[in-house]
Amino acid sequence: MKNFIFFDIDGTIISEDGYLPESAVRAIQAARKKGNATLINTGRTAMNVDPFLREIGFDGYIYGCGTELEYDGKVLFHEKQTPARSREMVELVRRTNVAVLYERSDAIFIDRKARTLPDLQKLLELYESKQLPFADVPEDGDWYTDKFVIWYDGESDLEGFQAGLTGKFDYIDRGNGFAEMVPCGCSKATGMEKMMQLLGADRSHVFAVGDSLNDRPMLEAAGTGIAMGDSPMLHPYADYITANLADDGLEKALAHFDLI
Repeated sequence: MKNFIFFDIDGTIISEDGYLPESAVRAIQAARKKGNATLINTGRTAMNVDPFLREIGFDGYIYGCGTELEYDGKVLFHEKQTPARSREMVELVRRTNVAVLYERSDAIFIDRKARTLPDLQKLLELYESKQLPFADVPEDGDWYTDKFVIWYDGESDLEGFQAGLTGKFDYIDRGNGFAEMVPCGCSKATGMEKMMQLLGADRSHVFAVGDSLNDRPMLEAAGTGIAMGDSPMLHPYADYITANLADDGLEKALAHFDLI
C-alpha cells in the first residue's frame, strides 16, 4: 500500500533562515520515486509557498493550517472567512493594539491602521526581497481573509484580543511575542485527516514530519509522527526523533522507515 508523507516547511525542510539542505531535496524526491505520496502541510497560505520548494516535487499541499487542500493540482477544499467575520477581526486587532498580517490563498494584507512592530517590519522586508506582493486591507467591499498572525508586546491587550476570538479562531502562541490565528475546527491535523479521507489513505501508512508545537496535532493524527532533532518541545509527542535538519535529519528519518 502507498505511504503518504506530510512535511512541515520551516525548520523541517528548510531552516528558519531559508537554508535548504541537498539531503532534504534528495530524500523527498527519492521517497516519491519509490511510489510514496509526498505532501506539504504548512501554516503558510498557497501564495507563500516559494517556487523553489514546489520544484522539489510534491503530490499535494495542505495550506494555512488546514484551511485549503490541493492534490495533483486540484483544490479539494478551501475554507474562507466571510467579509463580516474578517472585518470583525480587523476591528479587534485595532482595538487591542497588536500588529497583524492577514493571509489568504491569493494575497497577503497589512493594516496601516494597526501597529507595526519590529518583527512584522522584518517580515515585510523579507517579502519585498522575495518580490512577494502584499496589499493594504481595504476599508470596505467584500474583502476576506483565511487566517492571520499577530505580534504583541507589553502595550497590547492580549487578554482582550484572545477573548474576542472565542468561538471564531483558535489562538496558537508561537513564542517570542508571535501568535497564529486559525479558524476553529481547522488545523494541520484536520487538514491531514480530510486529505487522508479524500485519498483513501490508511492511517497506518501516514507519516508526518515537523519541528514545532503547531506540528503536534499532525504528528498525533499520523500513524507515525517524526520530530526533528533540534525540536525538544515536540519530542514528547513524536514516535521517532531524527537528527537536526542540517545533519540530514529528514533523509535519515525517511531511510529509517524504509521510505527511500
